[in-house]
Amino acid sequence: TAPGYPTDTAGFGRWWDGADAILHVLGKGISRFHAAYWPAILLSAGLRLPDAVLVHEYLTVDGARISKSAGNGVGPAALAERYGTDALRWWLVRDVARTGDTDFTEARLVARADEDLANTVGNLVNRTVNLVTRHRDGVVPTGSVADPLARPLRRLRATTQHTVDGALDDFDFRRATAAVVALAAEANRYVEARRPWELARTGGDGDLDAVLAELVATCRALGELLGPFVPGLAARVTAQCDEGAGRLPTPRPVFPRLAEPTG
Repeated sequence: TAPGYPTDTAGFGRWWDGADAILHVLGKGISRFHAAYWPAILLSAGLRLPDAVLVHEYLTVDGARISKSAGNGVGPAALAERYGTDALRWWLVRDVARTGDTDFTEARLVARADEDLANTVGNLVNRTVNLVTRHRDGVVPTGSVADPLARPLRRLRATTQHTVDGALDDFDFRRATAAVVALAAEANRYVEARRPWELARTGGDGDLDAVLAELVATCRALGELLGPFVPGLAARVTAQCDEGAGRLPTPRPVFPRLAEPTG
């Protein structure tokens, strides 16, 4: 009925009969009904069957399956209001296992968002835009002379989309998002190895331009790669790397930390 059956033939034709593939997603507790009875119902109605069935496992809280009867549900709307949709979406795609149950806590959601989105991606984008603003007045260098020390970063930047696509073909969101984080982590290692603030001080302009060009290219790639998973953050990353006005915008954090620092 959701695609319009039986009255909306155009909608049903687009979303069901005309779809490249039909993926039936269900929880493991109802697999008998949806992998046996539901196809039988479709056959009896002369309708197209799903091409694949994806069975997911459970989210748990303190090791117990979330259920209405147990009263241990965690409201996603409240979590999104408290931490933002990006943090909630990121935990669901980054930490939930392809096989096996996954235990949820708010502390894990916050830790994952801070580690990946604030410390790894956010720190990279902020330091990159700050460096370009401080040393090149916001104008991204062309980097016409390639930095040989950036070869691992360039190689990873060229292959990450393929890795993500392969993981999503296997319905493995955790492996897909891990590949995106790995690219950001490699770029942060590159920053520490090249130390562009020292290149600026010692007058290595050619080297500095090459380093900054590599970093901006990586941040732009991250903006695209993050889009399907955390569209809000992806848009902010892309906006920070936009030279539409001739130079990068004023540096702004793209993802502030959720947890208060300790110590």
